[in-house]
Amino acid sequence: MKQKQFLSFLAVVLVAVLFSTSAFAAGSYQEKDLPLGASSEVLMVGEIEPTLMSVTIPSYVPFHISRSVEGDNKVISPRVVITSHSGVPVNIDVAYTTVNLNGLKGTTWSDSQYVGENQVAIGFQPETLSNQLPTTLEQTKWLQANSPQYLNLTSLNPYGTSTLYVVGTLGAAVPEDSSFTVTPIFVVSKA
Repeated sequence: MKQKQFLSFLAVVLVAVLFSTSAFAAGSYQEKDLPLGASSEVLMVGEIEPTLMSVTIPSYVPFHISRSVEGDNKVISPRVVITSHSGVPVNIDVAYTTVNLNGLKGTTWSDSQYVGENQVAIGFQPETLSNQLPTTLEQTKWLQANSPQYLNLTSLNPYGTSTLYVVGTLGAAVPEDSSFTVTPIFVVSKA
């Protein structure tokens, strides 16, 4: 009985060795000589390496907007730091921005820095001076309200970071002491 089990075990081991040997031979490079004028097929096998794209973006950014802030930028916001944990360069884009102005009666949205009496506009601007809010609206990438858009905010090198600020402006008739929400949808893609 023990001898039958041992022979069965030995047969399984021999089959496993044969399969692993043939698998190794199929995966190894083989050469062959061709005489002049002859032709031959060459099997080329490519492997696609999976790329893990991982980016950290804050999920909540409180900001304050006021006409009393000096300069063109009327927004006070924290630094928005975006960090890539990807081994490849990535682009960070905004695909859609949901805007809710229900708290600002009679106020509409502007897609640029040029606002009317009852309008507000918000966008992102890259940090140019370390830990300093932008005072101008130059280089601002403006968010469009409630419509699809393709807005490239930044491109990151592998394991890189980028710092942005929320910037914006408002018209003279926009009610004070109210709140509104801006919710951009970020898309991370391989650069």
